[in-house]
Amino acid sequence: MKKVELKNVSKSYDSKTDVIKEISAVIEPGEFFVLVGPSGCGKSTMLRMIAGLEDVTGGELVIGGKTANALPPSKRDLSMVFQNYALYPHLSVEENITFGLHTKKIKKAEQKQRCLEAAEMLGLSDLLKRKPRQLSGGQRQRVALARAIVTHAPICLMDEPLSNLDAKLRAKMRSEIRQIQRKLGITMIYVTHDQTEAMTMADTMMILNNGEIQQIGRPLEIYNNPANEFVASFIGAPPMNLAPADITGSAIMVENQHTIPVTGSLPAFERKLTAGIRPEHIQPASGKTTFSAEVANVEILGTETLISFFIGGSKQWLAKWNGQWDVKVGSMLPFYVAEQDVFLFDRQSGECLLSHPRESGRVLGQEAFI
Repeated sequence: MKKVELKNVSKSYDSKTDVIKEISAVIEPGEFFVLVGPSGCGKSTMLRMIAGLEDVTGGELVIGGKTANALPPSKRDLSMVFQNYALYPHLSVEENITFGLHTKKIKKAEQKQRCLEAAEMLGLSDLLKRKPRQLSGGQRQRVALARAIVTHAPICLMDEPLSNLDAKLRAKMRSEIRQIQRKLGITMIYVTHDQTEAMTMADTMMILNNGEIQQIGRPLEIYNNPANEFVASFIGAPPMNLAPADITGSAIMVENQHTIPVTGSLPAFERKLTAGIRPEHIQPASGKTTFSAEVANVEILGTETLISFFIGGSKQWLAKWNGQWDVKVGSMLPFYVAEQDVFLFDRQSGECLLSHPRESGRVLGQEAFI
């Protein structure tokens, strides 16, 4: 296992535009580190810089305690799984898996042994003689992962490896990749634009936007305590509800229409504000009603119900309720929002100005099932 350190790392393709802007982070040995952000934010460029496929324009990249800015990819002691798998169509599964071992001058007997071990781990033992065209998408992804595993490199880079798979298979492969990473104890650096993958797989995640770090931390810490409006809206499914807001005495006025009472006094913010509330925190009113709104749409998903409602004019918010709710479109529905579930952001900078810091969820131990 090796540590990877990014010290004010930047990347530009000309003297005027930085696509990566002074990124600093420490990826600990054996950590599953996820780079997540929208398309074009610079996450794949960052991964390619670590791999040596892109030059580092500024700052220092340290791998295993050694500066790696000028090291060629073959000297960085890492493996990489690409988005398109990059399998050789004329080679068998076995030949694809062991292809990179030839350049390392590893004896054929050991190559064979490593291949069989990786194939058994990934359920490929019966497919070793097939060609890639005879495999499904999930099987090809496993072959690409096996090829990375057999190198025994302490660091593995993965660039959106699940984006070509269907939703059910993606969920299965998320679990498999995470289990393999834990079993091998390797340092994994994983790039994705899918916040669900980031939340479910990461030990630590870095959220990027326009080449800049928005926040680094554990998934639940980021979800519960977002640093800014971008993070709040990007992390979470469905995303956080956002709307213009004002402070009126001891209450928060959303869209000049809905009032959320607050115990005690609020700071006098000398700036325009945006209020944010997660869908699961807008609950059915039982005794206390924060506001009522007209229902625009209802989606019953079996275990939960998503209710869209008008918050101001044509603007809609979303509430997520557990269970199955028979709610009629067009009806007026009472909602309840607790004051500790409201975030306030600077409308111009996006900075989080008011939140109620939360623990990273209550983790139930064995005693919960006794």
